Amino acid sequence: VGKLEGEREITLGFVDLMRDDYIEKDRSRGIYFTQDWVSLPGTMPVASGGIHVWHMPALVEIFGDD
Repeated sequence: VGKLEGEREITLGFVDLMRDDYIEKDRSRGIYFTQDWVSLPGTMPVASGGIHVWHMPALVEIFGDD
C-alpha cells in the first residue's frame, strides 16, 4: 500500500504480536525472549507519513477497523 513495504502475512503477524498479552520465545519467528506485557497498555499499529485517503481501504483490509 503506497510506500509501505512488506508482505501481508508478515504485517499481520506483527499486528497479532502487538495485541497479545504474553508471547513465548520462538526464535523461528524472531522472538528471542518470552515477553509478558500484561501490565502495559495496549498498542495500535500506526502508519507513518505518505498515507492518504485513497490508501485507507487497503489499510483497513490489512489491519481491520477495530
